[in-house]
Amino acid sequence: MTNLDTDIVDFLDLINFTLSDEFAEKWKFRFSIKFIKEFQGKIIKSLKDRKPIKLESITKHLSKKCGYSIDQVKNFFEAIDISIYYPLILGKSLA
Repeated sequence: MTNLDTDIVDFLDLINFTLSDEFAEKWKFRFSIKFIKEFQGKIIKSLKDRKPIKLESITKHLSKKCGYSIDQVKNFFEAIDISIYYPLILGKSLA
């Protein structure tokens, strides 16, 4: 397998894990199951629409539409290392 093939398989494994119950179980005590399900829903919508998500868009969704604090969203993105979701999630980190 080439490096590109390996990268694609690793990325697909990451997405599969992110959408799993195991991912929700891992983070639910720190961020709540509803928060995790909202994040997973945005990932599913992105895949269904075949369009990447802008980091600003998912931040706005979680903070303004769902009512979570910006600090909680930032903490979540840091905890899961949101940068590894590139090219599905595009944008600069929330510093």
